[in-house]
Amino acid sequence: MKLGGEYTFDGPREDVWELVRDPAVLATCLPGTQSVQKIGDNQYEGEIKVHIGPIVGVFAGRLFVTNEVPPESCTLTVEGKGKVGFLKGIGNIDMIDCGDRKTLMKYTGEVQIGGKIASVGQRLFDTVSKNMIKQGLDKLNEILHERGAIG
Repeated sequence: MKLGGEYTFDGPREDVWELVRDPAVLATCLPGTQSVQKIGDNQYEGEIKVHIGPIVGVFAGRLFVTNEVPPESCTLTVEGKGKVGFLKGIGNIDMIDCGDRKTLMKYTGEVQIGGKIASVGQRLFDTVSKNMIKQGLDKLNEILHERGAIG
């Protein structure tokens, strides 16, 4: 499944980058996240509880950050497993300074799922994924506001 989109943050690119690289912030932004820990310079591990239709499961996994050009771009690779299946994905993030304390994030990626969770169908998985991404990005933007990154 392919994912892609864009989101405009109400803060400067450096502040957005700092939040995206902070595991404590990420743990509060992704719906269902139970834990996120930094285990290396560019490696994180954690657990997330996912609801997709009638299937609910906890996934334990790792996130790797590569091709990093702060605060402009990076590649994210994720691998997760749970009792209801597995997930593997890779994505690219580009952050564009739009001036006036605005940052445009563009993202593209591809995700593979398998096991019981794949039985819910592509359309439902696609809808849930897009909703989770939007909720996470909205929460990041809210944290920017709380930290006073906007004027």
